[in-house]
Amino acid sequence: VILSSLESNQNEGNSDSEAIIKTLNDSTKPTIPNIPAKTLPNEIKPSPTPVFAPTMVFPKDAGNSFSDAVKPVPSTVFSTTLVVEKPAAPIAAPKEKVEEPHKEVASALSDSSVRITVDILDKLMSLASELVLSRNQLLQCSTRLNDSMLQMASRQFNLVTSELQEALMKTRMQPISNVWNKFPRMVREVAFKLGKQINLQMQGADTELDKTLIEAIKDPLTHLVRNSIDHGIESPEGRARANKKPEGTLLLRAYHESGRVNVVISDDGKGIDLNRVKAKALEKQLLSSDQLSHMGDNSVLQLIFLPGFSTAEKITSVSGRGVGMDVVKTNIEKIGGMIDIQSEVNKGTTIHLRIPLTLAIIKALSITAAGQSFTIPQTHITELLRLKDDSKVGGIEYVHETPVYRFRGKLIPLVNLAELLQIKGKSDNLSQPNHLVILQAEDRQFGLLVDSVKDTNEIVVKPLPSRLKGVGCFAGVTIMGDGLVQIILDVSGVARLGRVLPKIRDLGIKDLSAQDEIKADNQSAGEGLLLVSAGGESQIAIPLEQVVRLEEFRPHQLEKTGDMHLVQYREGIMPIYNLGNILGIKVGEEIQDKTRKIQVVVHKDAGKYVGLAVEKILDTVYESIKINGDSTGYGIKKTGVVSGKITEFVDLGVLLALTVKKLEVLS
Repeated sequence: VILSSLESNQNEGNSDSEAIIKTLNDSTKPTIPNIPAKTLPNEIKPSPTPVFAPTMVFPKDAGNSFSDAVKPVPSTVFSTTLVVEKPAAPIAAPKEKVEEPHKEVASALSDSSVRITVDILDKLMSLASELVLSRNQLLQCSTRLNDSMLQMASRQFNLVTSELQEALMKTRMQPISNVWNKFPRMVREVAFKLGKQINLQMQGADTELDKTLIEAIKDPLTHLVRNSIDHGIESPEGRARANKKPEGTLLLRAYHESGRVNVVISDDGKGIDLNRVKAKALEKQLLSSDQLSHMGDNSVLQLIFLPGFSTAEKITSVSGRGVGMDVVKTNIEKIGGMIDIQSEVNKGTTIHLRIPLTLAIIKALSITAAGQSFTIPQTHITELLRLKDDSKVGGIEYVHETPVYRFRGKLIPLVNLAELLQIKGKSDNLSQPNHLVILQAEDRQFGLLVDSVKDTNEIVVKPLPSRLKGVGCFAGVTIMGDGLVQIILDVSGVARLGRVLPKIRDLGIKDLSAQDEIKADNQSAGEGLLLVSAGGESQIAIPLEQVVRLEEFRPHQLEKTGDMHLVQYREGIMPIYNLGNILGIKVGEEIQDKTRKIQVVVHKDAGKYVGLAVEKILDTVYESIKINGDSTGYGIKKTGVVSGKITEFVDLGVLLALTVKKLEVLS
């Protein structure tokens, strides 16, 4: 009837289907025969039945009545006569499981994820790297041609390329928990074997880094964890003697900072005895007692990374063979990372790993030496200094014919890149380089003398040619925007080739670790300040924490919109203001010279870059400030004496917030 009605008028008609639906529903319910109580066999005794689980009782001679009753009725047969015996008491039918939502969720998940092989991801990443090279070439070409339409197109291309590169990098990212997942069981087994009680804590397990780096750090992390269990954390008896709770704590922590992944392995064990380390170094004739006496605590700790060095009293199946820590350091440095160790007796040991997010594309600084261009990874650069022009030695001193530079209260060794590589090029002043790049190698700093500093770029790391692999201070090569090939310097290799560590020991300079430097700076109460001249004889101090970057622009790079001067900067537009005009300082003729470069202090305000043009960038200082007075004018926070000269202190954030709509633009 329903089919006929659908064919004729496209509806189901007025036929009553309720009876059929009721019959079908009743056929699916379990049927229990109505058996008098007297016919129940003696061996079957009714028992109390929970409300949520009714008990159904059947006689032995019931046969297959239940199974026959619940057999579904074929949908095509409507004339079947059903004989159904009603139960003595109504029994609630079991709740039907809802399958459809589960199926829909599973379908949605399958539609949102696709399996893809690693080879395809590697190919995509390689193509993205080539796209970055093309982007760099296009940006350099558009800058040279000075075509506004081409520059607009290149900026858009730059933006799309950066977003594509970031998206592809995310496809290769994996959480560090992929490495950490095996540690709980390993810690449990090793601790049980050594008779120790250890509480493993893991923080930041969802921190992501490149799949290649995940594989590279797996073995080093495993070794460091085993070392902490064996050498670091004491037995319950030993901890009781040291007034510690029986259970030791081993902490694994990972987090992102400054474009790198930081992994910290720390324990609350007995720490490293520096006297034992020194005794072992003397026993193995690695250093003399005089050299050890001039080494700081952190430098002594670095000795444990030497090949074959071990302070273990006996060799066990866990550690003590002296073939681990040097391999750990080598593997971490091989992927462009750094390792640092801090320890205190009876307090514990902390090992800090700093690892790049990816190896394919990195930020680097281009420099020149003797007419040759090189690239330095930005993660190793601490600071850039321009040597003083009014001094023949440019601030460089000599100790036993070894060049050193007095940098914030301590001497750091210097390496002349052109002399180190024995380059004889077109340098105008090979013996007097103009710039000093302060680099961080392992646990200490050293200065690299170069002729000039160019700019930072995102570069694609290419493998080093086989002929250059034996040099020891090259990490790879890259293709720049002008199509030329530049060599990427290995900072640790440069330090080793330049014999930076022996220089420190031989000179008798008591070197400072990174932690010691921080303490020294804090003890001196020296606020980091950038000294600039905004016109006339004035000296202005700006807190270094408010300075993002120092730039130089040619006058033709500035574009004027109304009364506002703007410059295209880092994929955006940055306004340029005259700091001297803001503060009401008379501007000298030098800053008005349109033929010279404009020196700009870049500040980031509310997420946007703002440039402040100054007459001259003087210096950066870290020293105790003697405050002699309060504000002397609009925008001046306080007045003090810096380097023997009256200096006005400016808070750029407050200054811009108050005057951004009233500032006079660069004239």
